[in-house]
Amino acid sequence: MILAIDLGTSGAKAAIIDSAGAVHEQTFVPYSTTKLPNGGVEQDPMQWVSAARQAVTRLPRSYTVVSFTGQMQDLICLDRAGRPLGQALLYNDARAAAEAARLNTVVPEWKDITGNRQTATSTAAMWLRLMEQSDVSDVASVLFSPASFVVSQLECGLVCDETTASSTGLFDIHHRCWSDDIVQACGLRMDMLPTIASGFLDTVGADNCLGLPAGTKVVLSLGDAASTTCGIVGLGAGDDFVSLGTSGWHARVVSTVSDPSEVRQFALPDGGILRIASVLSVGGTADWARSVLLPGVSAKEADALMLQRPRLATGLLSLPSIQGESFPVRSHSVGGCILGMRGNQDPLTLYTAVIEGICMTLAHDIKPGGILPATGGGARSVPWMRILASVTNRNIHVTVSEDAALHGAASLAAYATSGEYLPTLAARAIVEIEPEPEVVASFEPLIAKHLELFRFAAALSY
Repeated sequence: MILAIDLGTSGAKAAIIDSAGAVHEQTFVPYSTTKLPNGGVEQDPMQWVSAARQAVTRLPRSYTVVSFTGQMQDLICLDRAGRPLGQALLYNDARAAAEAARLNTVVPEWKDITGNRQTATSTAAMWLRLMEQSDVSDVASVLFSPASFVVSQLECGLVCDETTASSTGLFDIHHRCWSDDIVQACGLRMDMLPTIASGFLDTVGADNCLGLPAGTKVVLSLGDAASTTCGIVGLGAGDDFVSLGTSGWHARVVSTVSDPSEVRQFALPDGGILRIASVLSVGGTADWARSVLLPGVSAKEADALMLQRPRLATGLLSLPSIQGESFPVRSHSVGGCILGMRGNQDPLTLYTAVIEGICMTLAHDIKPGGILPATGGGARSVPWMRILASVTNRNIHVTVSEDAALHGAASLAAYATSGEYLPTLAARAIVEIEPEPEVVASFEPLIAKHLELFRFAAALSY
């Protein structure tokens, strides 16, 4: 049995998972977040330890391995004894915009070195701001995730997994190490940074901070993005899935770093890259469109109406970007639109066109052929999944993913301690939808035009 612990933004989720991937017991312990009026977002690192300990005490002691994952891109400062100095700055703390702009000027290759665009939420920029506005003379070391911090409190060393390291803005994604140029530019020192490693670290003694059974093996899993991917589809080259929630994304494991202009890229063990193309508004855009075009109609009722209309493409082009966009173009000012409307088209057709636009936006990052696991609330909609199958020409397998990060952490722990991964969640698809050739053909001429519309709208936006 494996105890998997996911230290997320809102709390510690923990579950006991067996070698077949079945969850036997699970629990959740919340912790608080401090949001400041100037864009600051902070948490108390000791609350992570307290929440993890409470989770441990609630669950049976039937495991021999504990595996940690969680949020990435935080900044936790430690003194020489390994104690936290003040609050942790979270991944969405946006106070370091000026510092990020300076670092982009000082290190013009910052984006290329790290494989990602760097903004105010870069951990490197957070540290530069902290160093210039506070006394950091007592800071002996830094960590970048709750998982690494809790592991350090278990006396398993100062360690950072590869995926989390590549989220910080300090990591050279090409050479798989901390970047001397960036570390120097932001005012850190190499001896302050954790060792980059994941997997089995050590065993705990009887007197440990979480109350784990003596001899429990400690595994540092990958950060939540990679653990989630591992849980859903695995980490083999070509493995991919799509998530449709309030926002959406397509995650794919690749072997090479690509242009970071419109995607995020994270390092995986053994040289792989987790490439994520994010769409800022998916469920949010659908909710907005339904409220405007089909007022008083629920999501379930809208699905029923869509099932009654022809499955062929509407012929309209729509952009879902009511909150700006990050893929396939990156623009804060681009907006949503529907192109090609005629006076004889009803609101349901326009609403369907909006859903088509959401699916086509994701499709620009998806290669045709094979199985495409789909997760999130949007994946529970049959008409949505029929459209997604048509625009991607993929067999859609709807997959339950609520505990994907926990499942991935357990799977990575199983591999680290026994050499075998757990079965993926995608292997247990709850709905399967195949593309229909006639419907696929109706969408094919629209896909390239849709991408052209995105680029034109981004250039025209003001």
